[in-house]
Amino acid sequence: MDDKSYRPRLSIELTEEQQVKLLRLIPWGVKNKLFSIIVDDVIRLMEKHGQQFLAAVLTKNIQLEDWVSLEVKDESKNPDSGTS
Repeated sequence: MDDKSYRPRLSIELTEEQQVKLLRLIPWGVKNKLFSIIVDDVIRLMEKHGQQFLAAVLTKNIQLEDWVSLEVKDESKNPDSGTS
């Protein structure tokens, strides 16, 4: 596509309950950034673990909070992070 303003989008169906909860829980203007980070994590974990990661998520053997154990750096313990 030649149009420089084109931005790919992800569109999914939600239940009414999911929509109400997302609107209530996620501050205005944060949803795009939040889901962009989640997409980056899914891509990273799929590239590293492949179909096993996908199967574990789809069968609910792991949930979002479990992804943390799949190699997320703890910046607070990194001496190079610039914090004391």
